[in-house]
Amino acid sequence: MKFGLKVHHTDIDSLLYLRPQAIEFALFHGDMGGEWADRIRFDGPIIVHAPEKFGDGTILDAGSEDEVQRTRATEMLKRTIDISVRLQAELVIIHPGGVFREHRTVSPERLIRTMAELKACAGNRVELVLENMPGYYRTGGTLWHPCLLTGADEIVAVLDRTDVGLCLDVCHAKLYCNVSGHDFKQYIETLLPYARHLHVSDAMGEAGEGLQIGEGEIDWEWLASVTRDLDLVAVPEIDDGFREGGKGFRIARDRLSSMGFYGRS
Repeated sequence: MKFGLKVHHTDIDSLLYLRPQAIEFALFHGDMGGEWADRIRFDGPIIVHAPEKFGDGTILDAGSEDEVQRTRATEMLKRTIDISVRLQAELVIIHPGGVFREHRTVSPERLIRTMAELKACAGNRVELVLENMPGYYRTGGTLWHPCLLTGADEIVAVLDRTDVGLCLDVCHAKLYCNVSGHDFKQYIETLLPYARHLHVSDAMGEAGEGLQIGEGEIDWEWLASVTRDLDLVAVPEIDDGFREGGKGFRIARDRLSSMGFYGRS
């Protein structure tokens, strides 16, 4: 397992002292001009996380049943792919959309259509992966309901139909299992064969997301035992982990390393 560091292009230089083996760039609406990409120099795998919102705060919805919104999301994601190619990135992480204030049943057919369009755009230039979602999604200070890519069976079905891999977010997985009553270990074991990238942070209850490693409910010793031999990048997504020179990310790296997640220190 490789230690990956989540950065924005404006703070990468201040965080490289953590010696990441891979970098995941978080993209926002204001980054989509892409001119910054030509200044990046990093000798290792690069991953790109597509924007989750538009500039007006609207959640980017790749699975929207509103064709105008789906097309709007698709165009943004195509621009993300182009920036990823400029960065010589290996992966682009995409949220599925389907997030609402009230829970509803959402067909995955529009998401599947979007992914087909994006795969045609990406070609063999960069690999696309979808990210699993939690039971609740906190944004703008309120809790929303993800209605796509939450349950393991649905995730497997969509990945099989789209022929894309998974960014397995273990915090999202735990939160979903806490809400739904599903067994977390079985959930992880079902999805690991599809994983191409990992997001790691602790979780608690139904909406406690982005907690420091060891400060929530996840059994990290067990998770290390089933993932340590995988040739993947695992990126800590600790809430505000970039502050104080990346203190939260450093603590997460050190705690995971002590368990053998990245190789024992």
